[in-house]
Amino acid sequence: MRGKKRKFLIGAIILFALLIVYLISYKYLIVPYQIKELNDNMVIDGIPYKIGDKMDNLDLDILQDSAWEKDDMYGYFISYYNEAIGTIIFNGYPDYSDEYKFTLFRTKNNDLSVYNIKVGSSTIDARKVLKKNGYKEKDGTYVKGRIHISFNYDINGNIEELTVDLKSTDWFHKGYYK
Repeated sequence: MRGKKRKFLIGAIILFALLIVYLISYKYLIVPYQIKELNDNMVIDGIPYKIGDKMDNLDLDILQDSAWEKDDMYGYFISYYNEAIGTIIFNGYPDYSDEYKFTLFRTKNNDLSVYNIKVGSSTIDARKVLKKNGYKEKDGTYVKGRIHISFNYDINGNIEELTVDLKSTDWFHKGYYK
């Protein structure tokens, strides 16, 4: 009888430890189905890129032909900016590696739709939609795993700027120096 109690207790402790590790680490993990779900519900007019796409596989002539200005002065990310459309960032991902991927799109125009949320949409409706799709609000940003969706809005509660960002998991920024 004593051996069974000991085995049960050890098993319960191991299960509890695994649960704690999972709960702590889950928010730092990138889950591929979350990226796929985001891409399935995101439309960028005129730019056929998807979040997480490798930069090497993309047709960058689309950006160069549309007067996007390239800025790669920091080394760990490459930014394209177009005053009429917004900002695109290719970041070393994951963990700021040397492999650049499409990780951020920010716009003040109506050319980005995420879960049918666009510039000009109501923030009340946007919050409802994001919460319905599993995003949790944290300091004005909606977070699901490593995906962050944020927006700036006017005094009437209409979205003026919309940002979709796939954050890296490099806590100590050691990848900046790769």
